[in-house]
Parts: sequence; C-alpha cells; structure tokens
Amino acid sequence: HAPIVTGGPAAGFLLQALAAASDALEPLWPGGGPGGDPDPLPGAWVAATLGQPLVAFGFHRLSGDRATANLLLGGAAVLAPAAARLPEEGRLLAARAVAFLAAGSVLTLSVLTANGPGALGGLLLVAGNLLPAPAPGARHDGHPWVLAAGNLALGRALRAQQLGVD
Repeated sequence: HAPIVTGGPAAGFLLQALAAASDALEPLWPGGGPGGDPDPLPGAWVAATLGQPLVAFGFHRLSGDRATANLLLGGAAVLAPAAARLPEEGRLLAARAVAFLAAGSVLTLSVLTANGPGALGGLLLVAGNLLPAPAPGARHDGHPWVLAAGNLALGRALRAQQLGVD
C-alpha cells in the first residue's frame, strides 16, 4: 500500500480519469454522440488544462521547487477559466500549451534528478499530446492510450520521489 503523495497530484490523476471516462461515455448521455450538441469543454480539455498541471505541481513540490510548482498551478488556475470563454480552436491551443508546459517541466525535472519513471512519464505525455486523436473527427488532440501510459509512469515516479523525500 503506497502512501498518497499530496492532494494536488491525487486530484490531478482523479480529474484526468474522470475526464477520460466522461469523454468515453459522452455518446451515451442524452443529447451526446454524433447527432447531439457537442460538449463545449470536453474532458480531454479539462484534463490538459487542470489535471496535468496538478500532477506537475506535485513533482516540483516534492523536489523542493515550490516557486515552479506554484507558478504552474497558479497559471493553470488563471488560464483555464479565461480559455473556457475562447472559441474551440483557442481552447485547444491553450490546452496544448498547458499540457506541453506541464509535461516538459516534469520531463526536465525528472532528467535533472535522474528519476527514470518520471522521465518516461513526461516523455509519454509529450508524445501523447503530439499524436493525433485516434478517432477521425475527434474534438481534442492527444492519444488517450499513450497519455494513460504516461500517467501510470508518473504515478510510479511520484511514489518513488516521495519515498526518497520521506
């Protein structure tokens, strides 16, 4: 039984899981699916703009880099509501920028601290956000299976990082 790392990354992982489930189940909701009104804020957008920065926050916080941790979290908290008012293309651009910033900061920190699982997770998140969505006509970017693998690696890396701190 691994201890919970901190509330931020735990909330980030939970938010990403709920967002993925929401997107997967969207065709089953009333009005969802190909003929219904599109969701103005798909779960993938929420996961990228809020969930991934919460996970990156935990990496930086545990490494002692509180300034970067707070900058990532504060930036995401300010950007998400502002970007929610943008047209769909603007929201996708904002989500992509936040996802790359969060994944890139995790990758950089992991390389500098020789955290192999963290580097793998950061690399998978960068790659998962670069790959196009597997379904043609999807309203979001990113490959969900690669992003899921990246999050699994990040969960392991955070546990290892915490054990090194405790």
